Amino acid sequence: MAKAQEFDYTAKAAELEQVVSQLQAPEIQIDEATKLHAKGLKLASELEEYLKQAEITVKKHIANT
Repeated sequence: MAKAQEFDYTAKAAELEQVVSQLQAPEIQIDEATKLHAKGLKLASELEEYLKQAEITVKKHIANT
C-alpha cells in the first residue's frame, strides 16, 4: 500500500492566495474566473479540514498531559 502524500499547509495556503490574486485581476474572463473560484473553494475546504484535524490533535495532547 502506498504512503499517503503529506499535506503541505503552507503550499496550499500560498496556492489559495495566488487564486485570490488571479480572481482580483480586472482582465479575467468569466470562464477562467469560474474555474478559479471552484479551485479556491476546494483549497479553502482542504485547509479548513486540516485545521480542524490539527485542533482535534492538539486538544487530545492537552487532555493527555
